Amino acid sequence: MIVKKKLIVFLILSFIIFPLYSNSNSIISTKTLGMGKAGIADLDSFYNPANLNNRDDNSPVVVGNFSIKSDIDVSLISTYFGFFQYPNLSLGTTVYSQNLGLSLNLDNFIEDRNINNNILNYTAYNRFTLQLDWGYEYKDLEFGMSISGGSISKRSNFDLRLNYLFVSDYFVNIFFSNYSSISDSNFFSLTLSLSYELNENLRLAYLSDVDVDINSTDNVFFSYLKASSLAINYKSNKYSTNNQLNTFVYKYSIDLVNIGDSSSRELRMGGEIKIQIGNDNTIAFRAGYHELKPTIADIFLLDLSIAESTYAIAFENEKLSLVANINIPIESYSDLNNGLSVTLNALIEL
Repeated sequence: MIVKKKLIVFLILSFIIFPLYSNSNSIISTKTLGMGKAGIADLDSFYNPANLNNRDDNSPVVVGNFSIKSDIDVSLISTYFGFFQYPNLSLGTTVYSQNLGLSLNLDNFIEDRNINNNILNYTAYNRFTLQLDWGYEYKDLEFGMSISGGSISKRSNFDLRLNYLFVSDYFVNIFFSNYSSISDSNFFSLTLSLSYELNENLRLAYLSDVDVDINSTDNVFFSYLKASSLAINYKSNKYSTNNQLNTFVYKYSIDLVNIGDSSSRELRMGGEIKIQIGNDNTIAFRAGYHELKPTIADIFLLDLSIAESTYAIAFENEKLSLVANINIPIESYSDLNNGLSVTLNALIEL
């Protein structure tokens, strides 16, 4: 009976949180990518600010991350400099202290790829994000809030020489070249979330990622539906009933994101098998699936023609995390002759 009352409270609070407009400006955990981007209810991802209360150690800690991602069309690999297509670099640092978190993140992404006279030319963008996370716990119910803001700047001529110097050119263009600010590119976002522990293995979560716009004329309830996401996560125990370390730990997540927005509504789901090598070292294998759902009635009907699969392998301990992700459209498996488009992502976290 107590569990039922708490579940009712969770659902009521989910529907009275007031969002303004859905968006995706908040910093998202790279660790969720291998599980189809599902991770709102996953305590390991910190995608949901309500999960801050579940850190094992409340002492201050600084986490740094370096991530590089690239969208690759395999049919272009054999062309001149075909392995370097659309790289996306991300650098960030987060400071956690008790139930607070402060994150700084720089993302560099490029568009308009051209090759002229042995020079690879792009239009490049730098996106800077500052995010403050807060979490509060009351019994089995956790509340969370994130406030993030930032801006985007642009460099029209991002040139890379097609020789052994291209790596130095790439980093010089990102960190030491002039970028021009883009008018009206500033953004300010608010994330409100809930997390509820059904038992030691099963957790529900709600999250609304919103773009603060005081001029919005959208109906309040309609705006809420556009921004609301619901999630469930199951994770097996780290230790056995005899207090022995389990060799394998399993995790499964399902997220339904942006429930009321037909243009961005998405079903995300994935699983993880983690091999524990002692208390501090693990190897994790992840797989997932995500698919846009323009029609809400088709939420649980899978359409493989528009879906994407994800895979990841991770080596983690208390000091270092190395993660490699790959994202492949499912339709590409049956049409390899026309080229396979994949997204590769590598993450180093200290």
